[in-house]
Amino acid sequence: MSHLRSLALVFALGSAAAAQEATQEAAVVGLHARLQPLLRVVMPDKPAELLLSLETTQDVEVDATLLAGVDLVASVGEQAAPPLQKLVPGKVRIAAGTRIDRRLTVDLGRLNLPAKEDALVKVTFRWPGLAGASTVLEVAPDASKVDLDRLDYARTKVLLVTSHGNLTLGFYPDRAPKHVRNFVKLAKTGFYHGTKFHRVIKGFMIQGGCPNTREGASGAPGTGDPGYHVDAEFNDTRHVKGILSMARARDPNSAGCQFFICHGDASQLDKQYTAFGVLESGMDTLDRIADVPVEFNAMGEASVPATPVILYAAIVLPSYGK
Repeated sequence: MSHLRSLALVFALGSAAAAQEATQEAAVVGLHARLQPLLRVVMPDKPAELLLSLETTQDVEVDATLLAGVDLVASVGEQAAPPLQKLVPGKVRIAAGTRIDRRLTVDLGRLNLPAKEDALVKVTFRWPGLAGASTVLEVAPDASKVDLDRLDYARTKVLLVTSHGNLTLGFYPDRAPKHVRNFVKLAKTGFYHGTKFHRVIKGFMIQGGCPNTREGASGAPGTGDPGYHVDAEFNDTRHVKGILSMARARDPNSAGCQFFICHGDASQLDKQYTAFGVLESGMDTLDRIADVPVEFNAMGEASVPATPVILYAAIVLPSYGK
C-alpha cells in the first residue's frame, strides 16, 4: 500500500502563463491522477466539493498549480463554462511513492448554470493535461421553486442521494394522496437532508426519515416525527421488493415522516401500512444498503447499521403535466 511521503519542493519561478502552458502538456509519466466529486448530486445553493488524488510511481516534476492552485475546465451539458483557474508559477518535484489528496471547492455560481426547475443539470470537470482527472456531477433543481399545489404527483419523482448510491422514487397519488403530498413537501423543505437509514433488515426493508438520526440530534433514532401525523390511507398495494411505504407506531394514524422501502416480500404489512410509492431506479443501491453489516438495537433486533447509511439529500424532480 502506498504511503504519504514528504514533498521535495523545488520551485523554479516562472510566469503564470508558463504554469498554464505546463498543464496543457501530455500526461506526466509516473503520475496517476483521479478526480471525483465527494457528492454526485449537489444542491444549487452549495459549492461542489471535488477530490483530486495524485499518486507517483517514480520521481516526477509537475507544475506547481497541481499542488497549490486550480486549473479546471468545466462544461455544463454540452456547453463550455468559464474556466476555473488559480494558477501558481513554478515547478515541484515529487518523490516516488507519494500519495496526495487535495480537496477542491468549486463555486457553482461561476458556471452560469441554466435555470432548470424540473431536472438535474450535468456538469463535467477535467484538469487539462492530467490523464484520469475528469469527473461528472449533477446539480439539483431549486427546491424553493417547487409549487406543491400545481404538481402532477403521478409524474413527479424524488431522488434520494445516499452514501451507497441513489434511489429514485415514484408515487401513487391515486392510492395515498395525503402521504404522497406529505413526503414531497418534506423533501422540498430539506427535512430529510442529513438523516440516516437507522433500521436495515435484509430481505425485509430499509427504514429512514427520522430527524433524530441527524448528527447532534437528541431523541432516540426511530422515535422522531415532523410535529404532526398523517391519517392512514391503507390500500391494495402489495408490499413487495421496491415498494415505498410509511412507518408508524401502534396507532394506524401515527405516520409522519419515517418511511421504508421493502427489500423483499412483506405481505404481513399489506393493508396495515400505507404504501404510497415505488422504487423506480436504484435497485442496486437498495441491495447495497440491505447488505450492510448490522448490530443489535436495544430491543435485541439485528438492524442497526454498523456504519451509518446517510441520506445526504431528498431532491424533488417536479412535473407539472403537459
